[in-house]
Amino acid sequence: MTNEVAGASPHRGIIDEEQPKFPWKPGLGLLFGGAGWYWAGQAVNAVLLPAKIGQIDPDGKVAMVAIVSTVTMIISIIAGIVGGALSDMTRSRFGSRTPWIVGGVIVGSIALLCFAFTGNVAVVLVSWWVYAAVYNAMLAAGCAWQPDQVAPRWRGTASSMYGVGHQAALQGAQVVAALFVTNIPTGVIISLVIGDVLSLISVAVCREPSNKDMPREKFTVGSALSNFLPPKDGGRDYWLAAMARFLWMVPGGIGTYRLYTLTDYMGQSEADAGKWMSFMALLAVIAAVSCGVIAGPISDKFRSVKIPLAIAIFTVGLPCWLPFFVPTPVMYTIYVAISSLGSGVFSSLDQAIMTTVLPNPKTAAKDLAFLNSCGVVGNLTAPLLAGWVIHTFGYAGLFPMGFIVLSSAAICVFFIRKVR
Repeated sequence: MTNEVAGASPHRGIIDEEQPKFPWKPGLGLLFGGAGWYWAGQAVNAVLLPAKIGQIDPDGKVAMVAIVSTVTMIISIIAGIVGGALSDMTRSRFGSRTPWIVGGVIVGSIALLCFAFTGNVAVVLVSWWVYAAVYNAMLAAGCAWQPDQVAPRWRGTASSMYGVGHQAALQGAQVVAALFVTNIPTGVIISLVIGDVLSLISVAVCREPSNKDMPREKFTVGSALSNFLPPKDGGRDYWLAAMARFLWMVPGGIGTYRLYTLTDYMGQSEADAGKWMSFMALLAVIAAVSCGVIAGPISDKFRSVKIPLAIAIFTVGLPCWLPFFVPTPVMYTIYVAISSLGSGVFSSLDQAIMTTVLPNPKTAAKDLAFLNSCGVVGNLTAPLLAGWVIHTFGYAGLFPMGFIVLSSAAICVFFIRKVR
């Protein structure tokens, strides 16, 4: 059975025998979607939002960015889970995910245009938070294409395609947006056009089948509540994956304080630290994308996701000891380069293992969104933990912390039984 036929029954799940060849349509949809869904949000969140706040309130910008980021994280968690649940319940001739992606493009564009062309701080914040909610709901729906339309045997490659698009957006969006920090409206418009076009291409390529004929669950208060809560029957593997996702994000504070580590711990001037950080970023994107391209197909060939993913996480953690024992910019750069190899593999295989542990195809988007929200919580925890470590042990303490937390994440992945 070809993918076109196998994909005709979304929310049922596709088994390996139904999909002997790689499903290129959802695979390419995930590639373009992985870039498009992240592009505008990353450009604004990482570059244009701080720049906008700096223009509006130059004296209180640091505190305001911290508050806005915290609120954004909370909104992201709620919107992802709610959006995923509503997507699971959607019935249309275009499937359950496509309406949310197209709707997200429309509503999100309006919100960011309001953000771009106002100087009122209240409008700036509300419009950004509206976009954050829409963007996370759209992301929750789109990521569910993988469990909906890709058989387990091909999920490594499909996840790799999504990961490459994701990595390209994370880095590319910041590079493009950084050119417009003094012309924010133009930067927002360009970022929106890139993100919207890629998102719409993903929909056109994937061509999600209709699910109008799928039966609806009879409404009860209990079923309604369960649609917006974590799965009560998720099982051991699901919660191990959730813990691994959380722990993976927690050491992110190492990157948050990279500038200060180079200046205050390694004795670099701000100018030199900036040059080292640019070089690190270049090496990181080359290493991550290169590994991301090949990791998925290799994992599919050997029918193994768990072991490569656990090794990849450990590969990110083990080099943390390099700048701990030799605190120099050169050794720090080597650490970033090696760990980026593991990050590329993780980005490629993460969704493959997450979609495999989902307990129920009918609630795939909601349950997957909850797993992703564990990463959001980890991301929120990261600067808090890093700040405590620096206060208690100094900058040197960041690196053992990274090794311990990432090793714990690798152990969680290794003990997942449902995934080979």
